[in-house]
Amino acid sequence: MPATIGLLSTEQPPTALVLALAPVLAASGVQVVAALDDFLAFDIDRRSTAGLMLLPGSGPAMAERIPAERVFWIGEPPFTRDLPVGRTLGKARFHEVVGLLNGRASGGNLHRAVLETGAFILSGMRIFDQTSAGYAIDGALKSGTAAERFAAMFGQEVMSEPGLLAPLGPTRRDVIAPRRGTISGWTTGPMRAALLALGGGGAIGRIVPVGTTTSPRRPVARLYGSDAERVERAETLLVDALQLA
Repeated sequence: MPATIGLLSTEQPPTALVLALAPVLAASGVQVVAALDDFLAFDIDRRSTAGLMLLPGSGPAMAERIPAERVFWIGEPPFTRDLPVGRTLGKARFHEVVGLLNGRASGGNLHRAVLETGAFILSGMRIFDQTSAGYAIDGALKSGTAAERFAAMFGQEVMSEPGLLAPLGPTRRDVIAPRRGTISGWTTGPMRAALLALGGGGAIGRIVPVGTTTSPRRPVARLYGSDAERVERAETLLVDALQLA
């Protein structure tokens, strides 16, 4: 019987890493139970075919509800980083994970985090040694097996149109840095506040990484919200989160 592991995000809203890791680990030969809050609709009865079970909820209380031999609390590797591991927050997380599993968004921070964290979990459970664990995680992504596990939970149609399950707000705005400079970081508090200001259907996408040089023609992020007032308030908060050197 394969080992059963649980995944629970330390972040609020949950890091995209939980959503991305769950099908990858399931494709690597373990049974996965992942806690996801938010907006996602899923069928928990499909675990037998996908090796993957999703539960609604988040926070410490969920740790006791996850039926797994061991629960891994997933943060932002290396677990002290203030930045989101991916380039998205809110509903845009679903789009980014679909892109990764489809092979369209490889090479970024989320991809590296999946490879590193997945290998750490598999080797820590003594399912593989460190080298073999890395190959298993990489193979699950490249072979398309992880994408198949994901589609088994959410439907094949979302693999080409993630907006069917996670529609992004109709009001969109690209955020421009207030001056030229090099991005040295993003302050977590204002970023989360910006997402809250956008409301339940809000999202922050295309967050540029540290080291990027800003310019008047290069947005540092894109906001999605239900109306212009929410987006404007979120823009102010997001600019406050931007640290420029």
